[in-house]
Amino acid sequence: MTVVTDAKILTVDTVPTYLASSHSDKLESIFGCGSPKLTAKAIQGGNVNYAFCVTDEASSKTVFLKQAPEFVAIFGPDGFPLTSARMQQEMDVYAEWKTLLGDELATRYLPKIHFFDKSYMVVVMEFLEGYELLDHVLVSEECNVHANVATYLGDFMGRTHAATHSSKVDAERKAYLVDHYENRAMRDIQLEFVFTKCFKEATDEQRAGLTLTPEFMEQVEMMKQQYDGKTDSLVLSHGDIHPGSVMVNCKDGETKVIDPEFTVYGPPGLDVGSLLSGFVLGAIHQAFSNNPKAVEAIVEGTKAVWGAYVKAMKDGGISDDIIKSIEIETVGFTLQEVCRTALEFAGGRKWLQFEDPDTKLAAKKAALAVVDKCMIARHEGGMPLLLKEMQAVATK
Repeated sequence: MTVVTDAKILTVDTVPTYLASSHSDKLESIFGCGSPKLTAKAIQGGNVNYAFCVTDEASSKTVFLKQAPEFVAIFGPDGFPLTSARMQQEMDVYAEWKTLLGDELATRYLPKIHFFDKSYMVVVMEFLEGYELLDHVLVSEECNVHANVATYLGDFMGRTHAATHSSKVDAERKAYLVDHYENRAMRDIQLEFVFTKCFKEATDEQRAGLTLTPEFMEQVEMMKQQYDGKTDSLVLSHGDIHPGSVMVNCKDGETKVIDPEFTVYGPPGLDVGSLLSGFVLGAIHQAFSNNPKAVEAIVEGTKAVWGAYVKAMKDGGISDDIIKSIEIETVGFTLQEVCRTALEFAGGRKWLQFEDPDTKLAAKKAALAVVDKCMIARHEGGMPLLLKEMQAVATK
């Protein structure tokens, strides 16, 4: 098993030397010359890995470099231990998706990977110039999300889910997907930080607007079991496709899915719900920013994601009964992520962050009220109920 030792951890000072000494044969095809003059700049904002923007001075061409250490990067070597093998999982799922989508759609939805160095657990891929993170766009004053973005994301998830759904693959293929994408270390992180920590450690003040009844916690436990693979409905999942794992070009709607290191063979609602949680939070954020047009645009985007997803799943041969169960599941995972964000257990995300403390508190209470109203009722109300509550926030 490959281990990224302390001596292999890259910095802004060592990245250029590492590329020049270890991968000089690949640099000519990337930068157009055999001996580029490289500089590196650290990219802030990620929690798990180290990331750098690497530029050649002569050509001004730039690539993105990411390295997976043996720990969660934000906590440092003495913090939360992890295996760097997660980067291999990321490369494997990219390869699976490329095969499932074909060259044209893979080029549309996925970044170009220049090379992967397993000995250092480093991937070098295209730098998405002109793109920005979808979560930033959803909370911006303009909120100018191109109409294609929602459709592309629903289509991407629907196509990859339909092609790998446990009802459509044979026993051998399913066994491979279950085993190869078990991703236990990363799954355990999510079980703790997404599904457990926020409920155990939130204060009464943080929970204002939400009642953690036994019935509510039964829903949380159900999602934990689903996420852990204890369900009959499974797909090859990105595992963490919130809007911070999506890069978009707002001028033309080009959309790229990134960072699938949490990939699992898991419940399909996990991906759709993780993505839509950002739309719900974006709508609430914009409502409390007095931007009703943005709220309406985000609600329409939510409808478009779900519509494109359902179409792709039906085109892929998934039955109406399974899609209905995925709808209920999707709403649940959406609410779970909204909940932990409103409880302030989702790191430094931009949702619901306001300078005015009263506005911030009111926005968080509104988010928790949506969770409270929909978590149990989702089994009857499904996606229409969620959309209704998103729109209701804007009118209060």
